[in-house]
Order: sequence, then structure tokens, then C-alpha cells
Amino acid sequence: MTDGDTQDPPTLNEATERAYRARREALHAAVSDLDQRLNELEARADPPADELEAALEQLLGTLERHIAESEDRDGLLAQVVDEAPWFGPRAERLRAEHAELLEATNELLGRAGDAREDVPALIEETRRLGARVDAHRHAGTTLLLDAYSLDVSAGD
Repeated sequence: MTDGDTQDPPTLNEATERAYRARREALHAAVSDLDQRLNELEARADPPADELEAALEQLLGTLERHIAESEDRDGLLAQVVDEAPWFGPRAERLRAEHAELLEATNELLGRAGDAREDVPALIEETRRLGARVDAHRHAGTTLLLDAYSLDVSAGD
């Protein structure tokens, strides 16, 4: 079966839907906070690397919570695949993105701690990472909208 085949969508219980909305809002808030902190850093003549590092650590924590909850054996990705296996390839792409986002965040964190790094260049790379996290959030929402026909507000 493919995404385009007609099939009654599975249902999502209220508690799971609330938990999903909270994770989605947490990712949105993390990206918004990151953008704000990056704007503040860019406004400075000599942006301090330790503040960039702190912003990346905050993003990392949010990503780790999101991934742990999403990829748990009872998490939403497993639930989607169990109830609508034709969405399996899309769920796997999201899982792969989790690993990529963690790797990119950790790599930038390591570089932010290196005094030899060009902080303005790292800020730009971090901004691109934030855009990737936001795109991931949208892809997850689209998967759930398709799988469960949820009424999820844009939130942004």
C-alpha cells in the first residue's frame, strides 16, 4: 500500500495527541529561541563562543528529548508504523534525520568550544541547523496529518 491508497486513517488517542503537540511546540520553541539568541550574537562585534555553545546545548537537550520520546518502542513513530505500515519509509526518514541532527549539533558544539573557530561562521552554520530542525518538525507533522488526519495548528 502507498500513501495515496485510500484507507481509513488510524486514530490517535487523546493523551498521545497531547504529547505529540507538546513535543512539536517544544521543537518550535527551541528553534525560535535559537534564532533569537543567534540574532543577539550576530548584533555583537565580537560574539562570545560560550554563548553560542550554550544555545547549542539547549537545542541538543530539546532534540534528545524529542528523539527519545519519538523513537521509544511505544513512541509515535512506532505507533504510526504499527497502525499504518505504508508510512514506514517516511517514519524511517525521520529516524535517520534524528541521527543526522544529533551529529550536526554535537559537531557544532565541539567546534564552538574550540577558541580557534570563527564564531560568526559557526553562527551561520547553527542557523542552517535550526532550519533543518524546523524542516524536520514540519515533516513529522505532515506524516501525522497524513496518517491520523490530525487538526494540528501551524504554530508558527
